[in-house]
Amino acid sequence: MSLWDRTCMEELFASLGNPIIALYDDNEMNEAANYALLLGDNEQRILSMKKYSLSDILYGRYYWFTKFLVRYEKLHGKDAGMEQQQFKIIEAMDYAGCVDCSLLEKIEQDFF
Repeated sequence: MSLWDRTCMEELFASLGNPIIALYDDNEMNEAANYALLLGDNEQRILSMKKYSLSDILYGRYYWFTKFLVRYEKLHGKDAGMEQQQFKIIEAMDYAGCVDCSLLEKIEQDFF
């Protein structure tokens, strides 16, 4: 099951014992931000479960952060700092040797 899947992310939240936090007034932004943060902050714990690869985690993180960013920009306008955070996820993929430009493009097309 993919880390792009909401049900999968809910199960991951439950298994890691992390609470979902209301960071924004917008439910869609909250969901995406919480999922992206969970994947970014718990990478080693998730890897130790041996259910997901580093590539799974990074692409899931990119998916949820991109979903958050698109919604954020729709409501509040562009933010260069947040765009930089998105680029850092791609840099982590590059460092891990798992950049797939066609997959990144597919993710972005899902939101535009």
